[in-house]
Amino acid sequence: MTNKAFIFDLDGVMIDSETWWGGQSLGQTINSHYQQLKKTQPKLLWDKYFLKLNQKAKIIYNQAPLTPNINDLIQKLIKDNYRLALVSGSTQQWINYVVMRLKFPIKLTLSLQDRQDLQPKPAPDGYLEAMKKLGVKPKNAIILEDSQMGLDSAKATGAYVVC
Repeated sequence: MTNKAFIFDLDGVMIDSETWWGGQSLGQTINSHYQQLKKTQPKLLWDKYFLKLNQKAKIIYNQAPLTPNINDLIQKLIKDNYRLALVSGSTQQWINYVVMRLKFPIKLTLSLQDRQDLQPKPAPDGYLEAMKKLGVKPKNAIILEDSQMGLDSAKATGAYVVC
């Protein structure tokens, strides 16, 4: 039997967090954003910024609505023997807030924010790592994405991509 996988993005796919963040995503990991801006800003200012950012994220990821029917989709995929994963540029803590809200938790989650060995989207590293851990070849994987950088990342793997 061939293993097959379904891999989700988080923001805008599993949860409507982008609206809560002000209608847009940063388009990059928080760490890369920090590395660029810390060159011109005092460290103390950035420490305060990240404290507030994490406080806001906790509210967003615990309260923003899940995508309609996401639990039904996950249940169907499990029934059809898909191996599931979630790959996101959000922190693992933020991912965990959402996964805990699902009726059928996804066990494999990869945070590109917390994994310095993986390049952020649009590089395909996160999706390729998820496929490797799931024991699935790209031709047997489906990736659900919503942003241009995420789509570029997903397409670069050779997997089937849904937007």
